Amino acid sequence: MSLVYEVERLTRSFACKGGKTNRRLQRKRMIEFAKHAQTLGAKSMHQVGKRHVISYWREHRSMAKSTVYNHWLALCILWELAGKHGQPALPRQMEL
Repeated sequence: MSLVYEVERLTRSFACKGGKTNRRLQRKRMIEFAKHAQTLGAKSMHQVGKRHVISYWREHRSMAKSTVYNHWLALCILWELAGKHGQPALPRQMEL
């Protein structure tokens, strides 16, 4: 099973509840992150870590702060759905 398929499976029920438009956008962001992590060699969510998140932020440096925050929230939800401990790394744009 590929990482993208795993994320799609994890987020399927998430997108069906609550505000549909926002949840679809968040799911799209999670799948976009999964595609990025898969290009770096991750095969499952258990292999995804800080290195993948930092690489994702480096690739998306030109995003506005509000967009970065929305992507980070989507990654936090993905972490929760995958049962990973803690939170994904913060991008430099959000650090205090």
